[in-house]
Amino acid sequence: MIKLVAIGNRFMKDDGIAIKVAEALENGFIHSNNIEVIIGETDCQNCFYRLNHGDFVFILDAMYKNSEPGSIHVIRLEEIIGQSSAVLMQHDMSMIDLMRLYKSTFKGYLIGVEIGELGFGHELSPTLQEKFPQICCEVEGKIKKIILEEINDA
Repeated sequence: MIKLVAIGNRFMKDDGIAIKVAEALENGFIHSNNIEVIIGETDCQNCFYRLNHGDFVFILDAMYKNSEPGSIHVIRLEEIIGQSSAVLMQHDMSMIDLMRLYKSTFKGYLIGVEIGELGFGHELSPTLQEKFPQICCEVEGKIKKIILEEINDA
């Protein structure tokens, strides 16, 4: 099964971008392709335990790689799991850390949305609010492309 796991904190401005994107995409392409959406918020452990052997996993999260806010980063899970914590995710025990700890062999991708601001507040930064439709479109496009190239051809 294909699963989209959205990680983030709705009350820390741009850290909630993944949740907002997943919710925006949930009833369109995601639903019509039987992709299970898991809104994990900050409970990465619960998300991890909802994954099954053989699942193809998209982890959607806020990310900081010092690039333009709203830009999308796509990294193969196999690459990240094999690295030390070079990917800057905001959560104490990330999904990637749990995959390393349990020596998981999930296939899939981390889709990171570059943040603009972190801080208390339930609204996205003005920059991400303005780019939100474009972010949703780009994330959906990346997921579609990966499904076509890697899952449907397998």
